[in-house]
Amino acid sequence: MIAAGLITSYVVEGAKDIAYIAGASGVVIEIVSGLMFYLYSKTIMQLKEYHDSLLSVQNMLLSFKLFEDHKESIDSTEIMKQMIEHLLVSKSKL
Repeated sequence: MIAAGLITSYVVEGAKDIAYIAGASGVVIEIVSGLMFYLYSKTIMQLKEYHDSLLSVQNMLLSFKLFEDHKESIDSTEIMKQMIEHLLVSKSKL
């Protein structure tokens, strides 16, 4: 749009108003598209944080399920202690 406005202003002698309108609309379009890219990047960052949170919850639930499945064949107190320590360490790294 900006290029169309510049070309129109040089080619057509009496079309200065059209050139100004085309140039201004091009500037508005560029501002809106820049704003959309900014909002898109913020949305992607929030989506990444949400995904990481879901992954953390999944790991915790899976570890508790595995613990419950093998509870009778192992020393449950020591394994539970190690599991909780590992989950706390992995949570603090996030």
